Amino acid sequence: MSKEKKRRGRPATIYDEPELYAIINHYRENVKPHGDIEYVKLYRYHLELHKERPDICSRTYSEDFWRKKEQPGRKAIDTANEIRTVTLVDGNNNKKDIPNVVDVVNKYLKNPEMLIKHLQPLENEVRRSVQKERELKQKNSELKQQLEQEKAKRIDLNDKVKEYQTLLLKLFCYSDKEGTPLENLLDLNNKNKRIKRALDEVFDTPQDFYMELTSFQQQTTNDEINNDNIVFLTDGKNKKERTLADDFQGRF
Repeated sequence: MSKEKKRRGRPATIYDEPELYAIINHYRENVKPHGDIEYVKLYRYHLELHKERPDICSRTYSEDFWRKKEQPGRKAIDTANEIRTVTLVDGNNNKKDIPNVVDVVNKYLKNPEMLIKHLQPLENEVRRSVQKERELKQKNSELKQQLEQEKAKRIDLNDKVKEYQTLLLKLFCYSDKEGTPLENLLDLNNKNKRIKRALDEVFDTPQDFYMELTSFQQQTTNDEINNDNIVFLTDGKNKKERTLADDFQGRF
């Protein structure tokens, strides 16, 4: 008949993990905001907290629970003693975690090598931020220059549109005059070379077209006036009769 071996050892401590961290947070806020939390001091603190604030600390635990390795209380303290980080969010919603400087200094004040190790990333991040700022500033300057160029182009195009509008209005005004209908003025086969040249270049230099058209109109008007003012004062008796040779003169 075999004998069953009795299992020895203490039963596992029943605890509420969120409550452990609530106790530690209370200690952080009211006793030691920075630096490492000491196991024994937290043990003593939680005994007093249980008396004063049972809503935060509903029960007490042994010193070993807070001090010995692999115990839940000590694990919670070790987690709280880790370097806390600060999360930075830029304009593009990119997140960057950096170590809490106060935590780093308090934790490694007597260990320069570890202090440098944890603070070096902050220096690198500052350098990166400065370089990024320079790049953005340069980009912003280039975009402003492009914007000014686009504004100048827009002003130039608006001026040209106004010139074209004025030009078309003048065309229709001139076309209403006798002898210069619009269909003749716009005919690329127009015999007047100045008008033809002006039409070819109208979209490059609309003002030249207007000047050529004005000159053409003035010349036409002057010719009409001169023709209208010609008066033949020859006497009917002295008028020479035209012959068939006169009619065909210069045609052969």
